[in-house]
Amino acid sequence: MNRATKDGTARPLPYRVLAIDDSPEIIDTIRAALGSEFLLLASVSAATGLKLAAQHRPDLILLDVVMPELDGFEVCRRLKADPCTRDIPVIFVTGMGSQGDELEGFSLGAVDFVTKPIEPIILQARVRTQIELSSVRRALGEANNRMAIERELVAQIIISMRTDDQFFQERLSWVSHSHDTAGGDLVLSARRPSGDEHVLIGDFTGHGLPAAVGTPLVSHLFYSMTEADRPLDEVLREINNVLVKRLPVDIFMAAAAVCITADAEHAKLWSFGNPDLLHRGADGRWTQIVSTELPMGIVPQSVPYASCRQQLVEGEALYLMTDGPIEAVLPSGEMLGLTRLKDALERHTTSLQAVIDEVLNQVANPDEVDDMTIIRIDGGIRRSR
Repeated sequence: MNRATKDGTARPLPYRVLAIDDSPEIIDTIRAALGSEFLLLASVSAATGLKLAAQHRPDLILLDVVMPELDGFEVCRRLKADPCTRDIPVIFVTGMGSQGDELEGFSLGAVDFVTKPIEPIILQARVRTQIELSSVRRALGEANNRMAIERELVAQIIISMRTDDQFFQERLSWVSHSHDTAGGDLVLSARRPSGDEHVLIGDFTGHGLPAAVGTPLVSHLFYSMTEADRPLDEVLREINNVLVKRLPVDIFMAAAAVCITADAEHAKLWSFGNPDLLHRGADGRWTQIVSTELPMGIVPQSVPYASCRQQLVEGEALYLMTDGPIEAVLPSGEMLGLTRLKDALERHTTSLQAVIDEVLNQVANPDEVDDMTIIRIDGGIRRSR
């Protein structure tokens, strides 16, 4: 708080201290000790003290323990129950000196105790300390609120930059789960003018905004180059090399990519430090396609990446995923693993969301699960998500 001086400059207002004590003599002692440094409000009635606290929102409250009608503990309970006063630090002033009373006071949210008879120097020191701590906490809270608002704004910008109206969803189903607005997983899909379909799943290292900063860059390169009818291998090399140049060495992207040929009967597959791709044949048999390349953004690439070719006809499906579902930790301490995930995929052939829900129901700590994304590409026919 500030007030104007005669020369027009701002000067901090004194901090306000509310003393609630049924003894006028104690109030006078507190006034003598603090009056020159703090603006003192006082009440010899607990009920009136509660009203003063709500009305004036003091920076600190000195509260007697033994009072008629309402004792200090009950007053403290009511202060802490009121959103308007719960953050005001409370120092109990008491002559009891009982450890049990102190424990109860601290359990109610008091920050300190001052014993009677009051030593003015001790009272001054403890009041100054608690007000300074309260001011720091308040400043940190305000800063955190500002940061949260700014962070959400940045997250929304990132989300808007990494989405595109070119997203092509034919034969593609996908679901993603993240505790963060701007998670590190991304799903991109587009069709070349020549008819090939390009799909990319990516998982940046880390969590939150640091993990999400690369996604708008990857999205822009993917969609602009696909629209320019560039083959997917060329797109992947360009994404990798730009990430190498633009991002810090500790931020890189595990990824898997699929090019579905125009006849929609075959797919070319690439994997960059990503969990195994899964192909489920029409007969229900599974094939695993392992990663052959380093994650993107680690080393430059000048020659075409190695790829494998996989049949993808009606009745077959291809699954791509980030490592979140596989590495989810069960109550036993084991990771969920690929085998259990395949079992879940077989149980929920028409709902990837049900697969994610099953994973969350099985893990030890759902709130600690990494970002999870699963994509299914159906062969030959179009299915709804």
